[in-house]
Amino acid sequence: MAASKTFPLPHLLYVYPWMPFPRRVIIYLREKGLQNAVEIVPIDFSTKTALLDKHQNYPPKPAGSLPILVLPARDETAPVKIGQSMAILHYLEDMCAAGKLDHADENPGGMRGAEDPVGRARVVEMTTLAEELSATWNPVRMFGTAAGTMELPGAAREMLRWVKRALTAVETMLREDREGQAAHQCSALMATGGAAVNLADVVLFQFLEFVDDCYGLDITVGSGEVVTDVYGRQVEDSFPMLVEFYAEFKKRDSAKRDEAAGEKPPAQVLAIMTKWADGVL
Repeated sequence: MAASKTFPLPHLLYVYPWMPFPRRVIIYLREKGLQNAVEIVPIDFSTKTALLDKHQNYPPKPAGSLPILVLPARDETAPVKIGQSMAILHYLEDMCAAGKLDHADENPGGMRGAEDPVGRARVVEMTTLAEELSATWNPVRMFGTAAGTMELPGAAREMLRWVKRALTAVETMLREDREGQAAHQCSALMATGGAAVNLADVVLFQFLEFVDDCYGLDITVGSGEVVTDVYGRQVEDSFPMLVEFYAEFKKRDSAKRDEAAGEKPPAQVLAIMTKWADGVL
């Protein structure tokens, strides 16, 4: 394999294209306009080799879970690798802010939000909740679908209540922004009417889309009933701001899945993920 090949693009992003954490980086690259600075290398999950013919002579997938960003090698030194999607996003934001990567994002402060501490903290706050949603979802699908290792409907149903807790927190933030109760907007998408997005928007949308596209559950659609939350409070199971957010982001070009590049889950995998145990939903 031609490991010494000179690549026209300096950064290589190895991904399983349809999976959640690689997916958020792919969406980010499109929103940021970094397609000419970062080469996406889709990997076939079953063979662990390049999915597209044009990447067959590229260096093989690095060891570790994807996504992995491989930085350009200098001289004969081994290339630096960055794993974990959020680390990759922050690295790319720093490189763009330093003027080291050409990009199309013209937002002051980039996609991490306003340059003042409060504005940036609001974006981090919503990003953290979106990350919590992804982490809390894992036991739901692990115990509640055929994609998991054991069937425990009661455990899955209880963890789904914790997912709803985080959804309620995000819903509250978006509603406060809409009602003018927050001086700084946590969502650039909602604040600008779709003219811009920030990291929180990308991470939140990626979670909502993943659950919908891969597990067949649009989690923004609640029952509309008053339910008891995990803290024993009476709350309405309804997320109108999230419904609006999700519908708005889905219209964006960055959100379109490229089937030829492996961005849609295989049919046999989808059949497993959408098979829910009785009593969970």
